Amino acid sequence: MDIQTTLTKKTTVSYKKWLVISLASLLILASFWGVSSVGHSPSIAKESIRMARVEQANLAVNIDGYGKLRAKHQRLLTSQTQAIVENILLYPGAKVKKDTLILTLSNPQLEQEVASARLELARQKAQYKEQVIAHRSQLLERDSQITLLNSELENAELRVEAETQLIDKGIVSALDYKQTQLAVRQLKQRLAIEKQRHQQLKEMQQQRLNIMQDLITQYQLNYQTIAKRFELLNVRAGLDGVLQTLPVEIGQSVMPGSQLAMVGSDRQLVAELRVQQRQADQIALEMAATINTFGTTVAAKVIRIDPIVTEGRVMIELDLLGDLPANARPDLTVEGQIHVRKIDNTLVVEQPSETYGFASKNIFKVSAQGDSALLTQIEFGTLSGNRIEVIKGAEPGDKLIISDMTKWYTSQTLLLED
Repeated sequence: MDIQTTLTKKTTVSYKKWLVISLASLLILASFWGVSSVGHSPSIAKESIRMARVEQANLAVNIDGYGKLRAKHQRLLTSQTQAIVENILLYPGAKVKKDTLILTLSNPQLEQEVASARLELARQKAQYKEQVIAHRSQLLERDSQITLLNSELENAELRVEAETQLIDKGIVSALDYKQTQLAVRQLKQRLAIEKQRHQQLKEMQQQRLNIMQDLITQYQLNYQTIAKRFELLNVRAGLDGVLQTLPVEIGQSVMPGSQLAMVGSDRQLVAELRVQQRQADQIALEMAATINTFGTTVAAKVIRIDPIVTEGRVMIELDLLGDLPANARPDLTVEGQIHVRKIDNTLVVEQPSETYGFASKNIFKVSAQGDSALLTQIEFGTLSGNRIEVIKGAEPGDKLIISDMTKWYTSQTLLLED
């Protein structure tokens, strides 16, 4: 073996040894760095997070909602007959009284029907008057006949009375006396029959007049019905308030039942609040509430709970109490609170991000020194507005980080920097 070969081998061996030593050192440093990293807690600036203190206090349980005001009384105006919109006097937003004229319709055929019904009613009334006059004439004839028979009966009775005194003296024959008595009896019978006929005629005439009066009543109702339909061509508000909708235009043809306008009260209002479904179960009728019209607040109470859930919310209808603010009007957007109950002497804290009532969540609780925070499971209770009840996991005076800390949940501890 020559000297050159020997030197080459020694150089190769030394290089390999140096490479192995270097790799081993790097592995040791990497392991040391990894162990240090695992045991190191991340830090965050206090000014970048929000903290809230747990307090012992009374919690007023209020359920928030949003919605709008609605007229308490509404009147839908519809067409009673086929007609054409002839004139529009007012448009939505206008204040109206009960008898305010909003628009007019035209229907020539209905106008002709009104005239015909009026003439027919007048004809029936004229016939009735004619019948009354004719009946009076017939009764007068019967009265005169009864008067005549009464006169003849009186004469016959006088004759009987006179002949009674003369028959004993032989001046009047027995036959003449009996004939006179017979005449009296016959006249009495005729008079009784005539009086009976008079009464029957009177009753019969009254029945005929009653029938005619019923006919007049029917014609009167028919005329009033048609006249009312004709009068309704002048569309009036029907109540004091504001004109809300007017879905017609001049020249438009409308059919019976077509909507012409909607009028709602403007000082008698109700609020329709939408609240979250999971909170609606706590609400009951007659509960007190407060409505914010963005100008002032108004006292209210719950009068209806809609059973239908729409997009995760339930509609609660509230009756407004007392005087309304000047800016209150139908369709005004409002916010409100329903006062459910009051929880005395409980632990409360400002609601942490993404935290809901009656649920548990991991929250960073700040240490007593204020330089770190430990991820702690907190059990929450009732949520009211932006405050929530703490059931378990914290004590009075504890500070909780209420910011969204989702990205930090991989660490159990956070270092807080001033």
